[in-house]
Amino acid sequence: MTFLPVNDSVPVAVRRLRDGLEVPGLASALAVYFSPGSGLAGRTFSFLGANPRDAITADDLLAVSLLDITWRPGAVRDLLENRAELLSELLAGISSDLDLWEAADADLAAIDPMWQALTAVEGVGTATAAKLLARKRPRLCPVTDKVVIQAAGVPGRTWTVLRALLSDPDARTGIERLRPPAAPDITLLRVLDVAIWARYSPSRTAARLRRVSGMPEPPEGSSAASVTMMRQAVGHTASLGPQRDRYHRREPQGAPRRP
Repeated sequence: MTFLPVNDSVPVAVRRLRDGLEVPGLASALAVYFSPGSGLAGRTFSFLGANPRDAITADDLLAVSLLDITWRPGAVRDLLENRAELLSELLAGISSDLDLWEAADADLAAIDPMWQALTAVEGVGTATAAKLLARKRPRLCPVTDKVVIQAAGVPGRTWTVLRALLSDPDARTGIERLRPPAAPDITLLRVLDVAIWARYSPSRTAARLRRVSGMPEPPEGSSAASVTMMRQAVGHTASLGPQRDRYHRREPQGAPRRP
């Protein structure tokens, strides 16, 4: 495998993402999101039912479905029955008490076999795998769906951008200020995920949340630029690649990779 230096655009992306989260109304939006009466996923994604360290349960799948994921029957059987033993073994190799910004390259490398096993399940795409991993390892694994990838703006290095952002103590302090009183036990990574979704998601739910919170809409053109970058990246790989602080690993063509 070939290791390539991280693109110089990562520091620029970190600054842009940090600046984009410093908008009026964002803290209010998160307060609404995590309010028990909001009708949104809120704390339920993290704390619904049973969430054993090294096993995927039906409660995990139900929690992930709160983030706009639909499970195919075959995928449910594979995750809970046919491949359950393998997935449990792979989960056991991933740290559960480590934050993304403190993780070494070896800690992130331990996620790759689980990522590959999940995306090998028919009906489990990259966004679904990311949300399931975020449920199982909420301190270490970010949600990396289309909204987050576009907001980070460096396709193939989304984990690198988020990791670099959170490595800055001042940035972590700023994100911590967004935490509402109703979510004292949510990980900082989850607070960041919801903040990015509330700021950048084009969904009607997010747009309504921005309106009621007095938050401005994302700048016009920013999403379009990210879409263009993502299309260029997808032209090279089947999905968007794994992350490291200093190096980006090139997988064999067609292999599913972490964004």
